[in-house]
Amino acid sequence: MRQIHRARLVASVLFSAMFGALITGGCDSQPQPVWVKQELEAKTDPKSLGGGKWVLVSMNSNGAILGANLSLEFGANNAVSGFSGVNRFSGICTTATGQLKFGPLVSTKMGGSPELMKAEQAYFSALASVRSFSLEGGLLRLMNDSGTTVVEFSH
Repeated sequence: MRQIHRARLVASVLFSAMFGALITGGCDSQPQPVWVKQELEAKTDPKSLGGGKWVLVSMNSNGAILGANLSLEFGANNAVSGFSGVNRFSGICTTATGQLKFGPLVSTKMGGSPELMKAEQAYFSALASVRSFSLEGGLLRLMNDSGTTVVEFSH
């Protein structure tokens, strides 16, 4: 009986040691393949933001606003512009790998329906809260400082 208990104890200790080594070191001990690094870098490379108009598909987890046609374009020298539902806007942004922040934005001063004006203000508020981005599957996700997606665009 004592030998069985001792054998179970030894097996338990060995299993715990092997499982612990797998969890703590097994995943990080090998370098990532080049294609994995390239894919991760492409998702957060600021150069990937340019090249055309991004059209809003979701804001604050809601679908696109019917008739608003909200958009965003990234230009040279950190320039940004777009359409906010009623007005055109432009300004600057600062970028780093995976990080994005919009500087002061200026817009035309046209008026529109109360619904579109409300959507425009929500859009500007969402852009002001952006601190990071991710590109995946043709979607551009802009997140706030807590990592929550506030706006999502497609190309």
